[in-house]
Amino acid sequence: MNVKKCYEIMNGDYEEVKGRFLTDARILKFALLFLSDGSMEDLRAAMCDKDCEKGFQAAHTLKGVCLNLGFTGLYAPVCRITEMLRDSDYESAAMEMPAVETAFETTVRGLRELERL
Repeated sequence: MNVKKCYEIMNGDYEEVKGRFLTDARILKFALLFLSDGSMEDLRAAMCDKDCEKGFQAAHTLKGVCLNLGFTGLYAPVCRITEMLRDSDYESAAMEMPAVETAFETTVRGLRELERL
């Protein structure tokens, strides 16, 4: 698998991120850093605690990371949950979490494949 194929699997925007990072080696370097990012764990914890403020902070951070790395498949549901948590709408955010989890797992699976390169 190559970086472009990985972005296809993750529903990412390879061309956009390639324009920013210029080479696949740089994309790979920064994309793999995502695997150690704790924002998703922070979001999960905040949702378990029903803490909209901390959930918003975690989701907002995750949204920014996704935007910078071209992870558009994950960005879309994270963007939605960010706005729900900004409005302190825990119930709607909780209903959105399965979509976030699915997109997150898809992204991580793709990155794990890249890690093997």
